[in-house]
Amino acid sequence: MKLKILGVLCFAVAFATVSHAQTKVSGTVNCSKPDVAASVDVGDVAGHSMALLKTTCNWTQPMEINGDHTKQDALVMSSESWATRAVNNGDGVGTLDNGDKFYVTLHETATMKDGQPVGAVHGTWVMKGLTGKVKGITGKGTYTSTPNADGTSTATVEGEYSMPAAKPAAAKPATK
Repeated sequence: MKLKILGVLCFAVAFATVSHAQTKVSGTVNCSKPDVAASVDVGDVAGHSMALLKTTCNWTQPMEINGDHTKQDALVMSSESWATRAVNNGDGVGTLDNGDKFYVTLHETATMKDGQPVGAVHGTWVMKGLTGKVKGITGKGTYTSTPNADGTSTATVEGEYSMPAAKPAAAKPATK
């Protein structure tokens, strides 16, 4: 099935120590075999299908952000596959070990043969929101996922992020 590439849904959210400047980051995440909610052949050309998938991922080399570590991700992707390539787009919700959440958008492509990915799947991630003490962070990057025979996958993640600039203190009114 062409959809096995979605093991690449390895939430490409890379964090490290927090600072106000851009921080380069990397990490490793393992994703379970995706659950397919629906898969439909389009019918226009042989091998063209679309599907909706969901998977979970656990960080084996967690990223650190402000003293907390990435723990687990839940991802939902739409997949469009042809005989020789697949394009997947989705969103994910990640959890830090302190309970804060981070949200990313993912885009990935894969070379396909006989309904299976050939080699690594390549993707990009962009942060679209966070909660708690990491609220306001911005980030983006890339990931490369290696699909396994059992439908799981392992991804290496790279990127950079920035914390929001500190707000200036409000001016005190003059006293008489």
